[in-house]
Amino acid sequence: MTSNVAVASEIVNLVMRKGSAHPTDSRASYFDLYEFDDLDLSSVAGLVVTSDCDQIFLERKGDELTAFVRAGGRIAVMGHVVTEFLEGISRWQKIQYSGPKDLEITIGEPHSVWDGVDPADLTTRKEVSGFYARGYPQKLPDGAVVTTHIGRSRVPLDYVYPLGEGHVLVHSGNDLTGWHSDDNSASRMSPQLFDWLVQR
Repeated sequence: MTSNVAVASEIVNLVMRKGSAHPTDSRASYFDLYEFDDLDLSSVAGLVVTSDCDQIFLERKGDELTAFVRAGGRIAVMGHVVTEFLEGISRWQKIQYSGPKDLEITIGEPHSVWDGVDPADLTTRKEVSGFYARGYPQKLPDGAVVTTHIGRSRVPLDYVYPLGEGHVLVHSGNDLTGWHSDDNSASRMSPQLFDWLVQR
């Protein structure tokens, strides 16, 4: 029987490919999702579930993830949620779109992760709309704060909700950390996400 691995960082990014490119932050480490059972969460403040994570596997670990948040941890979930692997989380629904206006991002309730971010920098990237998101949550959990909207009807997109003593942030699109090297305000999201994950 092996003992759990204690990590020296406050934030753990659960990933499928440890060798892929990720933003550098001294507070964060990267851990193979399939080695989750070996991870000692006792010293971890926040988890990031990257968009390529195996959600069937995550569903099997739902009790542990929920317990982590309920005890005061924070989790940021990226990507299209197709299984309800965490208490309160909503499944993703593709938005019907015919042009850029249907994918326009607008800012909702103030939140530190999106502080100072121009929604125009999220709506269009490399002159293409839809990099940020192309869908939305089917429903919102109790107490959810909607931080961004998408489309002409301003459908709720990103949201944060309380769970026990902790919080869950859900972004229904590509990883927020993927904008870390952009030369505009969108690059603020990555460090601000890490800041939020370690707050109490």
